[in-house]
Amino acid sequence: MTIVNSLRSSPVQKIIEAMNFRPEETPLSDFANCASEPIHIPGAIQPHGCLLALERHSLNVVQASANVESCVGVAHASLLGRPVTDILPEREAELLLAALTAPSLADVNPIGLHLAGRQFDAILHRSDGAVVLELEPAETAHAGLLRSGLDQALKRLARCDSFDSLLDVTARTVHELTGFDRVMVYRFDSDGHGEVVAEFKADEMESYLGLHYPESDIPLQARELYRRSWVRCIPDARYTPVPLVPPLRPDTGNPLDLSNAVLRSVSPVHLEYMANMGVRASMNVSLMVAGRLWGLISAAHRTPHGVPYRLRSACETIGRVVSLQIGALEALDFRSRQEDKAYGIDKLVASMQAAGGDVLDGLATETKVLMGITGGAGVAVVLGEKVTLAGSCPPESFVLELSRWVRDRPLDDGTWQTSALSIDDPKWAPWAERASGTLAIMLPSPTRRCVLWFRPELTQTVNWGGNPDKAALLDTGSGVPRLHPRRSFELWKEVVRGRSARWEPAELHAAQQLRRRAVEVDLERQIDKERAAVRARDELVAVVSHDLRTPMSVVVMQAAIIQRSITEEGNESLLRFRAASLTIQRAGVRMSALLNDLLDLAKIEAGRFAVAPVRSPADRLIEDACDLMETLADSSRIAIMRESAPDLTVMADPERIFQVFSNLIGNAIKHGTQGGLVRVGAALANGMCEFRVSDNGPGIAPDQIGSIFERYWQGKQSDSAGAGLGLYIAKGIVEAHGGSLRAQSVPGDGATFSFTLPLA
Repeated sequence: MTIVNSLRSSPVQKIIEAMNFRPEETPLSDFANCASEPIHIPGAIQPHGCLLALERHSLNVVQASANVESCVGVAHASLLGRPVTDILPEREAELLLAALTAPSLADVNPIGLHLAGRQFDAILHRSDGAVVLELEPAETAHAGLLRSGLDQALKRLARCDSFDSLLDVTARTVHELTGFDRVMVYRFDSDGHGEVVAEFKADEMESYLGLHYPESDIPLQARELYRRSWVRCIPDARYTPVPLVPPLRPDTGNPLDLSNAVLRSVSPVHLEYMANMGVRASMNVSLMVAGRLWGLISAAHRTPHGVPYRLRSACETIGRVVSLQIGALEALDFRSRQEDKAYGIDKLVASMQAAGGDVLDGLATETKVLMGITGGAGVAVVLGEKVTLAGSCPPESFVLELSRWVRDRPLDDGTWQTSALSIDDPKWAPWAERASGTLAIMLPSPTRRCVLWFRPELTQTVNWGGNPDKAALLDTGSGVPRLHPRRSFELWKEVVRGRSARWEPAELHAAQQLRRRAVEVDLERQIDKERAAVRARDELVAVVSHDLRTPMSVVVMQAAIIQRSITEEGNESLLRFRAASLTIQRAGVRMSALLNDLLDLAKIEAGRFAVAPVRSPADRLIEDACDLMETLADSSRIAIMRESAPDLTVMADPERIFQVFSNLIGNAIKHGTQGGLVRVGAALANGMCEFRVSDNGPGIAPDQIGSIFERYWQGKQSDSAGAGLGLYIAKGIVEAHGGSLRAQSVPGDGATFSFTLPLA
């Protein structure tokens, strides 16, 4: 039977399928990248402890490591399916049950348990509905010394005020606490590659300080586990993995997720990597800044070297403190750089505000400052097809084509950047010398409006810890492909081309700030233009309305004089002349009313509408309005019912409130039916006087009631020749009094308009 067939017939097949690994089908090229290896479900643990997986409710043992008998004195076959409390001594079972009631299991770890004549550190965590119990031999002899050492370490770290001193002290401190031969601080860049930025080592060991390591040395899924779990430890890389029994969880049929297990077996590729480096033991402590994996405190030893739980916890504390300090130092550095750039941004904003044309014209006059805020060697301001260049830039044709290309890239809040333009797209390679780095801000506009900064290619020599192109080797000699890590870690130098210096966070922030301010200035200028247009329109309406009122009054008066001078007994020619003068008079009256409305509209929209409120009895306002509207109501055969409102006195401008009543009652009569009724009344409501005008006409359609107070609005069924300003002006008059106007209607059952005025 071949190895492949053997795998197919075993329970491990499901684990292999979960790993998406099929030896006989996987192309050899896929083995050059181990990033898909599911290291969180290895199905095995390291042998220096043991593990039990418990059903979360019953606490029955559903899986156990094959070496569990050495820890609890009971063979794994006798454990499966039994409650863990039946297996443990009474005191230990009580301690375990008490710990499981804690809100956070991390707060109670480790739990000291005495089992099979030995003392263990019990470590609990939850994993996908299961409770995972791990047991490690305890070591408490040096607990007091450890507390003292941690206290001194934290004090030393607190005194560090620079990155270099902080990272150097971190490496030295972890070495002193743990005794590892070599302790490094390893920093990840944005591509996942790493660099050793601090180191403390035994004198006879080769230094790795300043060396770079490819992303494949710590692939993405490994970095994700470091992000989720602060400490990982391998006491002896030559261990034989201890399998879990059974291989799959009986309750789910899936492998047990060991992401947070301290005993989790690690990838064979990683163990071979350690062997190639001459390392037998290791410990890694995560450095997390703002939720991202900034780097690792990476410790290594040439011989087996165990680290007990409490010492690992002390190292985790150091990792957390150092992470906070790194974040604080980065924030201080970022703020300092921001302050340095603030003056330049303010100067550019002033230039944009003073520009006579587009805001970008203002930037084009301050190109030196523009380059300074991002550290660009050249800058281009693009406005449509117009390009302004300064500093070291590619030619105008290149800039125009690049601006079109950038516009189609995914933008981050209107910003785009790269430090490897010709690597992103080889068509830009001819200009890599001047434009390997590009930073762009795009302004929202139908036309192309943007600023592009350029940085030249920075030819540099990178010192790698081994050839990064040989990060993994594929061995097919046994008939089954097997991945091996590289065997050489000798210094390997690479000349890197096509890249510029990276755009720093403060530089990117400065570009984003400039874009935001440019958009604000742009909007301010547009608003100012619109306001000026509105003011010009309002002034024109006011002037025209005012200047036409006098001649229109003359037309109306002269038409009235003609009416009075011609008797109804005149000849046919005179009668026609009298009818024509009557038409002129009516048209003049309507035009005068429209001019008055336009004048009121201009005042309302310009914020200059004023009223002169005086103490006015509510009944008097109602009576005056109804008396004047009675004739119109009679001609339409509609009755007006006045509802008394005694003892209510309001602050009102009688002339203007009559204008409101005239509009509301006039609308009620106009839209009412013959024989209908219009009710006009007032009542006390919420400390105000509420006036109501109700009719029993057809009402207002629901889709129209939200629009009736808009200027120039007219109902869909309206046959009015008016301008649709009546309700808009009525609302403005009421609001000028400090009240409000609203409408209610049930289609087919009339409408009610109500407005409030303050009490006197």
